[in-house]
Amino acid sequence: MPNRAMEFHDSTFDGFDQDGANLTLRFSAAYIHESDGEPGLDAGVDWIQEVRLHFENASITGSMSQLPCYLWDGQLSLADESVQMVPVPLEYTGKVKLKLVENGEVDGVIEVTATHVEMELMGEPQSFEKFSGLR
Repeated sequence: MPNRAMEFHDSTFDGFDQDGANLTLRFSAAYIHESDGEPGLDAGVDWIQEVRLHFENASITGSMSQLPCYLWDGQLSLADESVQMVPVPLEYTGKVKLKLVENGEVDGVIEVTATHVEMELMGEPQSFEKFSGLR
């Protein structure tokens, strides 16, 4: 089975919903890579898909200048390991930290800390493209 990962760069972030200590981040067009090797580096396919990231025991700080917005960058830390390519599927319990950057930290940054994160793929994948790889 191929490996899949979500990349924050060029993904569209729509905002979040908070219910007590639970938080859901909404991405209307998340950039997904699939490869038999390492997604985003090795040859494969890319597409966009709606994604929800659900956090438990979460807090959020910062803001974006406007929503929805295209993301410049993002990084997810699970325990003490940071990744820019988020594995799909994802479900993790432990120390979670997420940072999303709108435009080189000029326009907006949000940070989320939590004790659990789970990814939910929504709808059908769209806009398939072949990816020749970076290596």
